[in-house]
This record gives sequence, C-alpha cells and structure tokens, in this order.
Amino acid sequence: MVCYSFSPCTTGAATLMYNLCKYLPKKWFTVITACEDFGICGNLGAYDKEYTFDCNIIRLPIRTYKIIDGMKFVVLTVVQGILLNKKGYLDCILAVYPNEFNLLGACLLRYLTGKPLVIYMHDLYLETRKKARLYKLYKFCEKKIFDSAALILVTNEKFQAYYSRKGIKRVAMLHSCVDLDRASIEQKKEKGDNKLKIVFTGSVYGATEDAIIAFLKAAKKINNLEIVFATPHERSYLEKISVGFLPKKKCFELQRSADVLFLPLSFNQSLLEEVQCAFPVKILEYLAARKPVLALVPKGCYVEEFIRKHNVGIVVTELSEQKIADAVNELRNEKKREFFSENASKVVCSYDAKIQADKLRSIIEWILLNKHKKAT
Repeated sequence: MVCYSFSPCTTGAATLMYNLCKYLPKKWFTVITACEDFGICGNLGAYDKEYTFDCNIIRLPIRTYKIIDGMKFVVLTVVQGILLNKKGYLDCILAVYPNEFNLLGACLLRYLTGKPLVIYMHDLYLETRKKARLYKLYKFCEKKIFDSAALILVTNEKFQAYYSRKGIKRVAMLHSCVDLDRASIEQKKEKGDNKLKIVFTGSVYGATEDAIIAFLKAAKKINNLEIVFATPHERSYLEKISVGFLPKKKCFELQRSADVLFLPLSFNQSLLEEVQCAFPVKILEYLAARKPVLALVPKGCYVEEFIRKHNVGIVVTELSEQKIADAVNELRNEKKREFFSENASKVVCSYDAKIQADKLRSIIEWILLNKHKKAT
C-alpha cells in the first residue's frame, strides 16, 4: 500500500485508510508512507497518537508536500517496493490518492515488478491543476497511471459516472467508511440555555472556505446560536469560535454534544468538478454521531444528493444569508432533528469500516485470482 499520509496523521485519506486497515489481516499488507510526524511537519496539524497503527509500516524520511520531497518519495517507494518483491512479499500494489506522488511511485513499481496495480481515488485527480505550469505533464501522467491500473476504485456513484464519461475504464466503487467502534461515542448534551449548537470539525481550505465564510456571515444575524469549530487551520474570522485541532476522540465527543453538524463545500467554479464528486469522510463521522447535518454545498453535487436521498439533514445550495438562516431556524425544531438523527443512525451502518474492508479484501483477492488464471 502506497499512501503518502497515514496514521497517526488524521487527515481525510489517512483516516479513511486507518478505518479500512484496522479490519484487514495485519500480515496481509505493508504500508509505504511518509514519516510518522508528517501530520505536524507538513503543517497539517492533524496528528493523533491514539491512531498509531501496529501493522508493518515502512516510513520514508519525507516531511512535506513539496515537489522535491515528493520525488524523493517516488524514488524511495520504488526502492522499497523492489526489495519487498525480491523477498516475495509483494503480490499487489494499492495506491491511495490524494497525492500524485503516491500514484507515480506505485505506477513505476507496477512496471518494474509486473504486479497488478489498484488505485483508490479518495478525490479527483488532475481537475484542480488546470492552471498549473506542469499541467501537460500531469495530463500525460494521469493517462499512463490510469491505463496501467488493473482497477480504479472510487468512493461514490457520481465519481464512477464521471470517470466513465471521460472514457476511463476498469472503474469500480468502494465506499468511504467510518470506524463505528470508535466514532459511536455516547455523549449527552448538557442542558443549559436554549441556544442551538452548531459544530464543524475539519479543515478550512480552498475546498470549504467560501462556504464557511458565507455561513458565519449569516450566523452573525441569527439569535440564540452557539458555533464551535474544531480545525487545525488558523483564520482571523475563527478566533472566537475555534477550539483548534482536537484528537479524534475529542472530535467525536464534540460532535455528540452538538444539535447540528455543519458540512461546507466550495462554490468556486475552478473546484466545481472536484466538489461535484466529493464525499468527505467527516459526513460519515457526523452520521455516526447521530446528529442532523446542515450542508452548504453547490447544487447537483453528490453530498446534496446523499443528504436528500437519506433524509439526514438540510441542504442549502446557494451562498444566501437568508436561505442559510431559514435552514438554521428549521433545524430548531426538535422533532425534525430527531427524525434526521434516526435516519442517520440507520444509514451509517452500511458504511461501517468492517463491511468496506471485507469488500476491499475481496476485490484484491479477485484481481490476484484472475491474474493467475490468465497466466496459466
């Protein structure tokens, strides 16, 4: 498994892979990843010692997302992969995106060893790089990498349909997942004033920031509202409401203490393709907390479809202060919140990490079996 960030880093893809790997046989896989303190040295601020993993991990001395470190990661990944192959420990390569260096290193390793490559796409690749100086190189690499894969796994139906329209073959679905054993923490809200408590846990960056700013502007005009953000990213407008980065256990407790959990996605046109297919891991953590979701996301994106289909919250598809305020006031209705919460507790069971890990194991075993059949 080639995964640039892995536990105890607790960013999106790292958390997803922790959830999956926890329920795979520990001797079944080896993880090639960046150094243990990458969550801190990469300025991500997402490092949780409770998420230290006991599987076989090869940690490379890489500390940032800079190109020079990325290329070092590619070279060292190939070297380590070849050594594993010589020892007879390599049957299949699983590359986890985001980070194009994961994909490049795994692709080179696939060509050098002849072992099948499976790619797990947590986010879209390439679409956000159209203005990059190296865009043509990215484009060339994308085709080569995807063509070399035995299978490309994506996290939802919209993602799968997007790649199918682009003519990318061998695409299958493996849903995002949540570790229900960890996320389902009992936490009762302390009864105090009548304020509606809205909580956000996650990153504040390009793919979320404009929606967050719009929400906070609207919130200033709404009475009896308590807002709490748990994020590793510092912003001046979060000064009075952010508690900073919290370890996962504390995040889960904070989510449980909320009346409503907030989920933003950017309305920026340059990020539209990525956002349309996005399915953040935090939404499953929100559902595991059995709380209604208030989503501020672009119309037509997968998150909107998911929330409406399963009736687990309210979606606002415009950066409109009035519509945001209307949604907040609608969620003051306790019976409506209970309805959404009951639905959340049912839906999230299908995304249990135990179920998705079994699917991943079956997929890779199927690929290896079919490769053997072709060879014989």
